[in-house]
Amino acid sequence: MNTHGSATVGLALSLLLISCTHLTLKEVQFGWPVESVLTVDPQNRIEDRRYSMVADLTSLAAEEFEDSTALRGKEVRLLRSDDGFYFITGKGFKHVYVFEQGSHELSLMRQIQVSQTPLKAPALNQRPPHVELIDGAGLRLLLTSGGIFEEEKK
Repeated sequence: MNTHGSATVGLALSLLLISCTHLTLKEVQFGWPVESVLTVDPQNRIEDRRYSMVADLTSLAAEEFEDSTALRGKEVRLLRSDDGFYFITGKGFKHVYVFEQGSHELSLMRQIQVSQTPLKAPALNQRPPHVELIDGAGLRLLLTSGGIFEEEKK
């Protein structure tokens, strides 16, 4: 083989190895700056145009209220945490639902019971590395994808 042929083979192998390396972008923050307040339509769907997201909440309504139509016309609160999890709750809920993104789906990762009584006016806020849930003056919790974060007592 001549020198030109060896150089061509070497270049081809170099390009192949470069294309096989794993590229990772680090320090990514997925969080939305503010919660989305979305009204569930008659088909049990929410649409957030700002983040190009549409989801069917039929199974969430059935889980929380034992009635697949319970959320129609109601508002839900949706926030994406910095680590990419979706937190959903709303008035009348006793839980915050944490979902992870899959291929054309959100899969329930955790159902966090946040109250014994239905929430009255919940709001979700970014408090990195947590998501804050407030409900009036009576309830303030810091949440993670794993559950309720317990602050250390000083």
